[in-house]
Amino acid sequence: MRALLFDLDGTLTRSAGAGARALGKALGARMRATEELRKMRLDGMTDRAIARALLAAERGADRATVAEEEIDRVLEQYLENLARECAAKAYEAIPGVATLLERLAARDDVLLGLCTGNLERGAQLKLACTGLLPRFRFGGYGSDAEPRTEIVRTAWKRAEALGARDALVIGDTPRDILAAHEAGLPACGVATGRWTVHDLAVHGAEVVLADWSDPDRAGSLLLGPLR
Repeated sequence: MRALLFDLDGTLTRSAGAGARALGKALGARMRATEELRKMRLDGMTDRAIARALLAAERGADRATVAEEEIDRVLEQYLENLARECAAKAYEAIPGVATLLERLAARDDVLLGLCTGNLERGAQLKLACTGLLPRFRFGGYGSDAEPRTEIVRTAWKRAEALGARDALVIGDTPRDILAAHEAGLPACGVATGRWTVHDLAVHGAEVVLADWSDPDRAGSLLLGPLR
């Protein structure tokens, strides 16, 4: 049985900056952090790492000096703001992915899981907003660990407990590919975010897809032999 471990933002869902808006509101009057947020490329980062970097920027300090309790408070407020964004249907499924997941979920040799830097509650909110949440039985989340590689390892451990014998990590950024390889798993890069097919291929993805527009081809590649 193969576990397919999907990233979320840019891979399954997209929005017009809803996550950044929710986080910006959570920062409140922290002006330097808010300015840093405007400059940051968030794709492939984990929620906790983003909050840590922003709070460090606010005080011009090393990231290691940021108190865990302060990060927790910002992320709690972020989730409240994100819930409001999702209630307004700020997220949508990337075209083709709902059909692909429906077909994969019908197979008895596939486990569908998440492998995302989102906090588990954040992932649930976004997927519920798009109707994709029921497709996923388990996952590794930004609430499990801050480093992305550890999130992959957590997702894979949970997949093994459910009977998986191999796995493929699927994401839209080089960070997804690197984390998969550091955890000892192959990766599929899908160019549904800001990174191109070429970008993902040169970063070593074993499988590369332009998008989810052909669910038959995508499913065949995701379940096929991995070089």
